[in-house]
Amino acid sequence: MRTVRPIRPTSPARRTCVMRHRAHPDSRSNLAVRWRGPESLTVEQVPFPSREPDEVVVKVESAGVCGTDVSAWRGDVARIDDGTVIGHEFGGTIVEVGDGVDRWDVGQRVAIDPNDVCDRCDSCRTGSLGFCTQRRLMGIDLDGGMREYVAVKSQRLVPVGANTDPLALALVEPVAVAVRACARAGVVPGTHVGVIGGGSIGTACVLHARDLGVRSLTVVESDPARRAIAAAHDVAAIAPGERPSSPWDSVIDTVGTSTTIGSSLGLVRAGGTVCVVGVAHDGSLPFAEKIVRDEITVTGSFCYSRRDLHEAADLVSRVELSTFAVDVVHGLADVPTVFASLANGIRGPGKAVVVP
Repeated sequence: MRTVRPIRPTSPARRTCVMRHRAHPDSRSNLAVRWRGPESLTVEQVPFPSREPDEVVVKVESAGVCGTDVSAWRGDVARIDDGTVIGHEFGGTIVEVGDGVDRWDVGQRVAIDPNDVCDRCDSCRTGSLGFCTQRRLMGIDLDGGMREYVAVKSQRLVPVGANTDPLALALVEPVAVAVRACARAGVVPGTHVGVIGGGSIGTACVLHARDLGVRSLTVVESDPARRAIAAAHDVAAIAPGERPSSPWDSVIDTVGTSTTIGSSLGLVRAGGTVCVVGVAHDGSLPFAEKIVRDEITVTGSFCYSRRDLHEAADLVSRVELSTFAVDVVHGLADVPTVFASLANGIRGPGKAVVVP
């Protein structure tokens, strides 16, 4: 575990030095975590990024570990190649700007949209990045952000506040998932909302729903430590099997098993909405009669739009997230051990975040 210190924007003198060095082969350190086959990660030096005219180079301040990363570590994601740098939840400070970039400056702090999409199809034009048939995800299909420096196309940058907690930059992407899920679930001011699961996405849904001004908010979570964290932040928390005093208007299921979806249908009011954002792939969903008879809307939520990303960045810039959603901070050298622990169910109540 290491101490996290705020990362200051690059000074004008340093900017000149950085740009001058780009004319020659760059020997600056760029440690990265690379996938080397099922259950194998290595920490290696990789070349300092050579930016294109439409790219910037970002000094990574923090990178999150999510379930997709752990699935890739296990070898369950067939499209990841040997040597791929992992990580798609990250952000940092711009240290270099390409000649064709005019909206961004050295020293600006940003989160990264990890989706490489065509920007031409109907899905891209309507903002549904997850449905682009050409979509490639950093950390899986392309090298990701669990490294010291990364080159990113300027159109995939999301601005964050200058004083945002460095750890919160790793939370912008999962919070964007929550922004979309809350919208799909019909979460609006004055409603009663339940969230199934108190992990990273569940916590992000709680934070966004509370920010929207819901009337009541409850987390259903089996882990007593996670329930205690929620209660400490004035969020009601119950164990699976417990029931609220009255049904909820919206339920967001971040777990996605047949059991939790069935529970969600029993916790939502007639005419309410259940949004499933987690997928557990554990079998059939034998709930058709309940859905039809009570006219319950069951919807899914996948990925996010660029608008969702910007809303998420605004939220993490305004709300103290790290004490609620982050419990362990690791250096790059710790990452292989962290993944093995997470895959074996050894985890803290919050999100594991890496600080290169």
